[in-house]
Amino acid sequence: MKRDLRDQAIRALKQALQEVSGIKVKGIQTESAGRHGAQHIVANIDIYGHERMLVCKVKENAQTLKIRRTLKDLCRDVEDCAEGTMPILIAPKLSQEAQLLCTENHAGFLDLEGNVRLVMKEFFIAKRSLPQRQTPPPQAEPLPTSETARFAHVA
Repeated sequence: MKRDLRDQAIRALKQALQEVSGIKVKGIQTESAGRHGAQHIVANIDIYGHERMLVCKVKENAQTLKIRRTLKDLCRDVEDCAEGTMPILIAPKLSQEAQLLCTENHAGFLDLEGNVRLVMKEFFIAKRSLPQRQTPPPQAEPLPTSETARFAHVA
């Protein structure tokens, strides 16, 4: 995973958590965990006096098959953690199908386009960004056809 993507993921997570006044971020760090020393982002937070831990996996590629495997591994890694630990998948962009997979696997998600879903006992964060539309270029005037060209020189 590229360091820049991990740094963007940490900033996006911090920003999403700070939008809720009842959440205090105690610390966010990266740790090696699971098989093959995979890197996780671990956030320790306090929600109205309750200690919680968010274990996040950042994926560059959000293809459905890879998301499925990642969620399975992430949920397995979180099973070994204390109660109140939530798995979260972070990616540059998550499709509706990938978001649904996260929801079905009881995992939170966050993408760098502004879509977030985090659900715990004390809080629920859901935010959906609208797709950014590009403005179409201005239409050019139609070129004269042979029939209209004949009349163009008359005017």
